[in-house]
Amino acid sequence: MTTSDQGFGTIASAPIFVVTSNIQLPNGLKIENVAFQELGGINSEINIEQYISSDSTGIVTHTKQFGLVKPPTVTLKRGLDNSLVLWTWHQMAVAGKPEARAPHLTLEIYGGGLTSIKGVPKPLLTYILVNAWCAKINISSAKVGEGFLTEDVMIACDEINQE
Repeated sequence: MTTSDQGFGTIASAPIFVVTSNIQLPNGLKIENVAFQELGGINSEINIEQYISSDSTGIVTHTKQFGLVKPPTVTLKRGLDNSLVLWTWHQMAVAGKPEARAPHLTLEIYGGGLTSIKGVPKPLLTYILVNAWCAKINISSAKVGEGFLTEDVMIACDEINQE
């Protein structure tokens, strides 16, 4: 982490992204301190709708209005390991199980090129995802002897709050 002398605040360098929730997964699995190396984005979007009207004199007015709100999403990426936590959570959502929704899921962002969050007093930023579920999971392709496999997940939720 670096801090500017001009009061611009703290900027995260080489951050670690950690997801935790207390929902119960099958086989005793837990979403607890699942670490990611890359944040693809935190997205919140409202469709823009065009509204056209005319008054009694025939003057046409074009305005833009709020449309449907899309579920907010968080996209994260990490190296593939032998943990089945994210895959199991996604399969629960695919099966339509209501318990796949995590009422309270935290996304903590730690900075400073840490290799572990043990002993770190607090995260740089914390987001709370309300009623979150694993909407998408993607295991990247790789060739023998080249690179490594990655696991990309998209977590959707009802709302995202910053603590």
